[in-house]
Amino acid sequence: MQCLELAIPPLPFLLTVGHATWMPGNCHYERCFDVYDVILVKKGAMYMKEDQREYVIAGGQMLVLEPGRTHVGTQACMEETEVYWVHFKHAPPLRTLEAEDIPWSAVLPKGRDSDTQPSDQTMYMPKYGDVPFNQLQPVLDRMNQLHIQLSVEHSLQLQAKFGELLELFQAVAKARPVSRSSALARQAVTYLQKHWEDPFHSSKMEDALHFQFDHITRCMKKYTGMTPLQYVHHLRMNQASMLLEQTALSVQEIAERVGIPSASFFGRLFRERIGMSPGQYRIRRQCRL
Repeated sequence: MQCLELAIPPLPFLLTVGHATWMPGNCHYERCFDVYDVILVKKGAMYMKEDQREYVIAGGQMLVLEPGRTHVGTQACMEETEVYWVHFKHAPPLRTLEAEDIPWSAVLPKGRDSDTQPSDQTMYMPKYGDVPFNQLQPVLDRMNQLHIQLSVEHSLQLQAKFGELLELFQAVAKARPVSRSSALARQAVTYLQKHWEDPFHSSKMEDALHFQFDHITRCMKKYTGMTPLQYVHHLRMNQASMLLEQTALSVQEIAERVGIPSASFFGRLFRERIGMSPGQYRIRRQCRL
């Protein structure tokens, strides 16, 4: 299944939602506009073309038509077709990729109270394919109801329901079978999250995961953006940051608690990741409390 990768924040925002039954002979007209048009067919079938690619959207399937691309019905419905549609506004996709290649384990920086801008993140939507309509329909029906009786009272709830729908779309992508390399990256991440306090030994990872360390490293780098050792350092520095903020432990004691006996090496790692020494970080954080 191909999926669209969308940059967030900001989240997409809903423009309109609708529900109708198309009778035999109805056909979608030609259109090109700067909006995402999500078509979900409950029963029957719609026949669409986006630019030069044709699609048949059968019952229990969805298609996301992208902004700036021309779409048109290629033929009329041949049977009663129950359809929902959702229009939303957002920047064009960053890329299209297979569901099995989505980097679910990619590490993102955590927000801090000193940040003034959010970190770059991504969300994913199936481009075309089967969807669990029994899960989507209650949300779609509620969105349609709120849209019909739209008022100040209901506008926030409608957008929140749209967020719930986006989450269900992403769950469809995440439920697809993953590649073996992606599965290994997830296993490696799980292993490191359990053992980050222990001394790091590549041979122990090989024994636990039953793959050579070079292969584990390539898979982790592809799906997390980090090597196993870099990921361990990431976990250790996150824990160290918390200890610097919430305890009076010395830098040496914190270094030992996060599995780094050398305070000088700990200080160098911390400075590389956080951009300041542990002592400077503690002073700045305590001044904000």
